[in-house]
Amino acid sequence: MSKVLVTGGAGSMGRLVCARLANDGHEVLAFDLPAADFEGLHEGVTAVRGDLTSAEDVGSAVGGVDTVVHLAAILPPVADQQIDLTRRVNVEGTQIIVDALNANAPDARLVFSSSVSVYGKSQDDSELTVQQPYDPDDNYATTKAESEQIVLNSGLDSCVLRISGVSIPVFQEPPEEWPFLPGQRIEFVHRDDAVNAIVSGVTAELDKSTRVVNVCGGPTWRMTGAEYVADYFNMIEVDPDEAVYQSTPGHFSWYADEGGNAALGYQQNPYPQFLEQLQGDIDRLMAG
Repeated sequence: MSKVLVTGGAGSMGRLVCARLANDGHEVLAFDLPAADFEGLHEGVTAVRGDLTSAEDVGSAVGGVDTVVHLAAILPPVADQQIDLTRRVNVEGTQIIVDALNANAPDARLVFSSSVSVYGKSQDDSELTVQQPYDPDDNYATTKAESEQIVLNSGLDSCVLRISGVSIPVFQEPPEEWPFLPGQRIEFVHRDDAVNAIVSGVTAELDKSTRVVNVCGGPTWRMTGAEYVADYFNMIEVDPDEAVYQSTPGHFSWYADEGGNAALGYQQNPYPQFLEQLQGDIDRLMAG
């Protein structure tokens, strides 16, 4: 079908995206640091070792590609601890990709993985639209907002995906502090639906209204933080009253779809299905 370069391709999300793209018939290149663990890449995915902050490495990697899926980034909490490194990778790295594409593959599409954190902390009960002004309140969110502008002003065929909190359908120890208020509105997204959106962004027909998309779970995922935690704690037989929440609002809300799901067709895992998958994983752990 086409040749796709995935930055951060050796990471957990990158591997899933690479596998899906390969299964769809694309020629897939997984670009990641030379020190990254490339073992176990999906059959047919080619490892490309390089540094996102090296114009030479990136320029060589993007030659002849039809699409770059840009997932590589420094994430929290490191992003808010190592400020200079995060800016170098997240912002300058994105500029290097844009420059390399304009020089070597100007007709290629750039699919950029961003975050709903660019909106800042949830302040009210209104749906957040993609027209909502940026209001980042930490280094990670600031670098994502700046990187979005680099992509959107690049002149390239681009798609920006603002991904909400990703829920993984496997048991994980609850955090010491849930990153939202109990009464705060949240709309997370199933991990596989986040992958769906990224993969669809490679080939989807996009217009001006779908160049920036809120990637969120949809109506069945709309709830309060306390409701989400109660479902989780009840599965592991812990009293929800024992949950500890952060003292300020988190980077979550409910999100206006604005045609994003129609364009990308990514919302395929409703919340009740996620709960069934999670319960199945917990049951397997208990039985084993």
